[in-house]
Amino acid sequence: MKALSPRQLVTLGLLIGSFMGSMEATVVATAMPTIVGQLGGLNVYGWAFSIYVLASSAGIPVTGKLSDIFGRRIVYAWSMALFLIASLLCAVAPTMLWLIVFRALQGLGAAGLLPLAIIMIGDMFTFEERARVQGFFSGVWGVSSIAGPLFGGFLVDGIGWPSVFYINVPFGLLSAWLVWHYWVDQHELAKGEPYIDYPGALAVTASAVVLLLALVDVVSWHGALLLILAGGLAFIAYRIERASSDPIIPLGLFHWKLFSVAILHSIVIGWLLSGVTAYVPLFVQEVQKGSATEAGAALTPMLFSWVTSSVVCARLMLRIGYRLPAIGGMVAVIAGSALLVLMQVDSPRSLLLASMVIMGCGFGFTVPALLIAVQTTVERQNMGAATSMIQFSRSMGGSIGVGVMGAFLNWEAGRAGFAVALQRTFWVAAAVTVLGLFITLSAPALTPEEMSKRR
Repeated sequence: MKALSPRQLVTLGLLIGSFMGSMEATVVATAMPTIVGQLGGLNVYGWAFSIYVLASSAGIPVTGKLSDIFGRRIVYAWSMALFLIASLLCAVAPTMLWLIVFRALQGLGAAGLLPLAIIMIGDMFTFEERARVQGFFSGVWGVSSIAGPLFGGFLVDGIGWPSVFYINVPFGLLSAWLVWHYWVDQHELAKGEPYIDYPGALAVTASAVVLLLALVDVVSWHGALLLILAGGLAFIAYRIERASSDPIIPLGLFHWKLFSVAILHSIVIGWLLSGVTAYVPLFVQEVQKGSATEAGAALTPMLFSWVTSSVVCARLMLRIGYRLPAIGGMVAVIAGSALLVLMQVDSPRSLLLASMVIMGCGFGFTVPALLIAVQTTVERQNMGAATSMIQFSRSMGGSIGVGVMGAFLNWEAGRAGFAVALQRTFWVAAAVTVLGLFITLSAPALTPEEMSKRR
């Protein structure tokens, strides 16, 4: 049997770390009833979920930039160390409040796992290779969202709830060892004493945290106040970054049309993904009266078609460039959303199946196409910052989507009833897909030859 190359071993380590970081957002779902029974804190237990997502999202821009300064390997090792230490602390948490604190630390560690994996793929692989590899990583989120609750339930029933956190340690150590031992930084690191934009990092993180908190309940008075505060903090962050010699977020990237389109596109994609994953299972279970198993399985066709179409997208990009696959993917997402809008109480399950398959194919084309285009054309010293900002924008879009669609659902439910309101909520998602198409159409054209020359 042929031994794996160093590049393949690093890729394996990154896959393990990415899977752990993304699965941890859902694996505790089936463990929480048992945890509440032992630790108490029912009134705040929801924060055990949201604080992880909040911390992992807010930390993305900073970890991306730090990897540009110190190198990918050291920042990945720091992130994994924090993630594993926090996992051990979660397992021995004496109260629910302490568990929430440790989950926040765990989320900060996770902020460097999945984003850094995407960045390091951009470093390791050429344009021709990168699109193929991205397909596997695109499926990490989907597979983990299905496996997380199932795996968590198995561990809780068989061993106990602390095992949900202990299980991270051996796999995390393996991932860290593979990356530390076999990774070699591809870009030139800062010489001499590295400059870190601490004020910018603090301002960017603070504005992101406040914005995410505001989006939890965007229609309430305190949500509105937090939005105003987030806007003020964002303005302060902008002024600090503009004056910085080496900012956390290089503002010059936003003068680049492809990057700006990719950021807006990622916000739309995050919105759509959050809406589909939150409300399609709810529709199956509450409107069509399906079982919990049927509701959980409703997203599976989308996830598998996403991974499969990502591989096809890779081949197409080598022939026709990134723009047509990106646009065609958004058209497919619109078609899938249109079928979702047609769903009724008595609609056959095949209609939902078709919707999910078509949407998954669309995501598999449009998501990696723009990401790879940015990674292929951005300067190497800004690879981490650019990639992490795209990942961060997708997280922000997800929070915006959940907040806006949740507010719309609550408003409509008071007028037309829950079932009708949920059906109409899919119209909001459909409208966002059309906006996403117009954004994607504005992307500049690049031929495969031009992309290959740049990287």
